[in-house]
Amino acid sequence: MVRRLSGSSILLGWALSTLALPAPAADLSVPPPLPTFVAPAPVTSPYGILSEARLGLSAHGVYTREFGSVDVNGELLTVRPYTFGTFWDYFIPKFHLGGDLNTDGKTSEVYAGITWQFPLYQRFFGELTFGGSYNDGHTGLVVSPEFSHVGCHELFRESAALGYHLTEHWNIIAIAEHNSNAGLCKHNEGLTNIGARLGYVF
Repeated sequence: MVRRLSGSSILLGWALSTLALPAPAADLSVPPPLPTFVAPAPVTSPYGILSEARLGLSAHGVYTREFGSVDVNGELLTVRPYTFGTFWDYFIPKFHLGGDLNTDGKTSEVYAGITWQFPLYQRFFGELTFGGSYNDGHTGLVVSPEFSHVGCHELFRESAALGYHLTEHWNIIAIAEHNSNAGLCKHNEGLTNIGARLGYVF
């Protein structure tokens, strides 16, 4: 009687072992977490949104009736609103605010817009800007011969610049800027200034 029970137990155990399903793999027991999107953090500087201050001099009104005087230029640049840490950062513009004060009573202006800054070679970098400006120039029907006929006070402004990083904080920049109304006003003599600026990066 004892032998039968032992044999039956062995047979039952073997049958159960053959029908048992394999245990799930350990790495499949817990599903992996779903990927989450994290918005890039805005770039900051010790002075809030400001990243650089610039000061320089420009030859005023090149190839116009106002040529022969000098502008004092000042400009502020913001940080990029966002940065991804990749090549695409160079397509994210900074914002700028500045002005050109003429030292001979000719046309002065204030301006604002966006700046694209990108590296060129080693410490050299380039800049392209686009925006608008407001000037105190002459817009009437009759303009004195020594003044440019800018047509209207509100103008489009664009510029191209070549810069060099002297140190971590100091830049030197050569710039050519042009203001015009794109034919929206009766007269459109425009203003082109060429100069150099020194910038301090915060």
